[in-house]
Amino acid sequence: MKKRILSAALITVFILLCACAQTQTDTPSGMKLASVEAADYYMYVPDSWEIADQDGVTSAYVSIADKSNVTCARYTISNNAVFEVPADNDKPEGVVYAENYWTGYASELEQHLPGYRLISGPVAATLDGNAAVRCKYVATFSGVNYNFDMVICVRERMFAYLLTYTADTSKYEANLPSFEKIVSEFVFQTGVLK
Repeated sequence: MKKRILSAALITVFILLCACAQTQTDTPSGMKLASVEAADYYMYVPDSWEIADQDGVTSAYVSIADKSNVTCARYTISNNAVFEVPADNDKPEGVVYAENYWTGYASELEQHLPGYRLISGPVAATLDGNAAVRCKYVATFSGVNYNFDMVICVRERMFAYLLTYTADTSKYEANLPSFEKIVSEFVFQTGVLK
């Protein structure tokens, strides 16, 4: 009886230790870590990019001369409509959740972002192997046209992650390969809920 209790206790401790272990990842070649330790993900950016001051959002930009940037923000989902899945749905739930989140987010953009116009999306995508959607849109600030490329991923039926590339329209294509690399190297930590 004592051996069973001891075995059960050891198994429980092992499971708890595994559940709390953070994902270990190597920094990809030519990139550096932009996300802070407190984030539950790793976002890597090209070595030459500048990491911006962070206040709950991971952010990095190309240079002083080129403010093209990528941000990652995590939001707690408070609208249960995000989790409504139509009965005739043939998409993965994660894609539907991200589409639903985008619908609410796009409504806010239309109201508050001057010159907002959707270019494409939402289309199914992945972020670190998780179902996501990708959307592209444009807007104008102070007479300058900007392109936005966003990947939205909903995880744990609790958080929405928005990975967003923003660039002056004239610089968008030049920095797009860097954004593609940032998306492909993005890693969620496992066993971490902060």
